[in-house]
Amino acid sequence: MELRKRNARAPLSIFVAIPLFLLQLGAITAQINHGEYSTSTQPSVNSPSTAASTRLLTEKQLTLGFRWGRRWRRNKVNRASREFLFAHNIVRARVGEPPLEWDGRLAAYARMWAKQRVGDCRLVHSNGPFGENIFWAAQNNWKPRDVVKVWADEDKFYNGRSNSCEPGQMCGHYTQIVWRDSTKVGCASVDCSNGGVYAICVYNPPGNYDGENPFGSYDVQVQLGLLREDPPAAVVNPF
Repeated sequence: MELRKRNARAPLSIFVAIPLFLLQLGAITAQINHGEYSTSTQPSVNSPSTAASTRLLTEKQLTLGFRWGRRWRRNKVNRASREFLFAHNIVRARVGEPPLEWDGRLAAYARMWAKQRVGDCRLVHSNGPFGENIFWAAQNNWKPRDVVKVWADEDKFYNGRSNSCEPGQMCGHYTQIVWRDSTKVGCASVDCSNGGVYAICVYNPPGNYDGENPFGSYDVQVQLGLLREDPPAAVVNPF
């Protein structure tokens, strides 16, 4: 199909519109020079409408600021929760355990107990129906992943063949993290009155049962490459 070229000649209406536009522009310029378009056409700063508009604007700014602050605090909590959960699941993934799920009710329980420890931040357990890992440090610059790493580093004291901790060492925090039957977790941390930090993670179902292996049955141990030459022994309970 052959393409046709448009006619380059301008229509007659353009030649009529340009002079009219120039005449209107000249009239507006003359009105401005004679003060007809002065600032009196704008609402007075002291007029009721302006005051109302200013008041509404201020209220909107306050409302937006409040909502932003509330959202920031909520996201801050969510970030800490995700960091606690991610750090746990990294440790579990290394030994072939399924990931934990975050449980809001467990987190609420953890926050309740953590708030009770603000005054002293002693390493005291709640003695509730769940499994627990607790942590305390003299500085409050510890992030959730740092807290979980301290617990997870106890793996060097755990003897997979005998299913026990090395004498004089603690490994129960690690075994609770990787306990196969535990499926949910909730954590919380608070700044102590003395400047330190107290953290607690709560697990359900709980782990660290005497005579049981954190990784499950003997067959599971074979699949994970953690075959033992002797039957499982009792896990030393650090609590």
